[in-house]
Amino acid sequence: MKFKISHIHYFVLLLTITAGIFFTACKSTEPEHEVPVVKRYAESINFQSKILKRPVRYSIYLPADYGKSPREYATVYLLHGYGDDETAWVKDGQIDKIIDELEKNGTIAPMIYVIPQGYNSYYVNRFNGTLDYMKMFTEEFVPMVDSLYRTKKDAAQRAVVGYSMGGYGALILPAKNPDIFSVSVPLSMSFRTDEQYMLETQSVFDTQWGPIFGATGSTGNARLTDYYLAHSPFHFFEKENASSFSSLRFFIDCGDDEESLSVTNNAMHALLRNKNITHEYRMKNGAHTWDYWRAAMREALPYIQSCFSGNTYPTEPVFAVSEAFAGSLEQKTYSGLTLNVDLPVDYNSSKTAYPVLYFYHKSEGSRLTETKNVMAVLDSLQNEKPFILIEIDTDQITHYQIDFDVLVSFIDTQYRTKTKAHNRIGLGNLSGGKTIYDASVLYPGLLSSVFLFDASLETDFDLPQAKFIYLDCTDQAVNFEAIQQLYVQCRNRDIDHQFRVLNGKNSFNSFLNGLENSIVYIGLMLNKL
Repeated sequence: MKFKISHIHYFVLLLTITAGIFFTACKSTEPEHEVPVVKRYAESINFQSKILKRPVRYSIYLPADYGKSPREYATVYLLHGYGDDETAWVKDGQIDKIIDELEKNGTIAPMIYVIPQGYNSYYVNRFNGTLDYMKMFTEEFVPMVDSLYRTKKDAAQRAVVGYSMGGYGALILPAKNPDIFSVSVPLSMSFRTDEQYMLETQSVFDTQWGPIFGATGSTGNARLTDYYLAHSPFHFFEKENASSFSSLRFFIDCGDDEESLSVTNNAMHALLRNKNITHEYRMKNGAHTWDYWRAAMREALPYIQSCFSGNTYPTEPVFAVSEAFAGSLEQKTYSGLTLNVDLPVDYNSSKTAYPVLYFYHKSEGSRLTETKNVMAVLDSLQNEKPFILIEIDTDQITHYQIDFDVLVSFIDTQYRTKTKAHNRIGLGNLSGGKTIYDASVLYPGLLSSVFLFDASLETDFDLPQAKFIYLDCTDQAVNFEAIQQLYVQCRNRDIDHQFRVLNGKNSFNSFLNGLENSIVYIGLMLNKL
């Protein structure tokens, strides 16, 4: 039997098919990314990347008033290190607590913090196109963040911060994309100079570097592929004109106890100085740890705030100068020189012999006033572990006019001093730092330790036999490269040392800042006496 479709049946069938097509077309498809619930901290949100063809997770920390205020906010992208993920900055870095503290005391304004999953990409595209992470970040991820959150959609209001692998990402992303980011904050940046890269162990190279920059399995010069050279800051900063980076602000920070990265980061600082690329550089006591990075963020975030606000970052912190000290100051003349001598409070009422701190002083203004400033900084130590301070003006003396051993003999006859080498400490700033350093080399049996502040060293130097060397300089120090070389030599020769690079320039103000930071180590040396 044939089945005939009437006009009515045909109309109903057509309507049914049409409706099916309509509803199929209107059916919601899977979203490209998860729409997050607006709350202060949201963790591991999914974003589906078309470029990577995989989901990318990210965490986000919003301003406290985000849900109440209609305004837009600047954005800080926080990048994690090798082997970590998008939860590390909060779980281990406690960045939420640091942000809250700095917001509450008015140091920083509310900002949006975005923490993406970085895999082990080093935040660049792989040489063979198998993981185009930087392309994803700049072409998909940042636009997605701008579309979902009330961000200020302007390069001048975007910063990138990272530690270790993320430190390299924090440098390379703005350097290669200054139209998207304006502030770069690498902490303990994990990268290598060419020499370090070629000497990397084969297993580490094949696991960590080869898959990204190419030449897996290779050794020596063969590792320096064109792709590596294009992504090495030691090459693109050297190759490009400084004007190429004029819209960027750099804040680089690394601990002095890093196994090799301190050398890498010092070399980066030296290169940027030589290229006249404006930046801030810090080196403090610490290693590749969250303790170091958490402390670093307490200066890095205010720096970012300063950049976002269009302010000029201070060239050096102002030191609260004081001349108040508990000891007594007298002057002693010797061989045509006037020495300032700071004696402990109980010197005249005691029969005790005291250790001696020899201070070779390059003054910028009033010598006597500056000497009193130094004595005031050291006053807390003078009260705990009394010592005699001998101030020598380097404008009056060089070691060619009076030998250090002669000076020491004179002081030992004039005052009750402890006369062993471990009872003497040398201290000097600028040319005074060089003078006391030379004395420690020429007279190895007279000093136990030397403290050098922006010392006017030359690159060709001999190492002293001092048991401890404290190196302090500013990031604008004229002689940074020579000081950095001495630091490397101390490391290589296992000489006990500390190295600091502080904000500032060659000035007495910077010297006082550095001296105050060094007090704990001067105290340790005095306690060994």
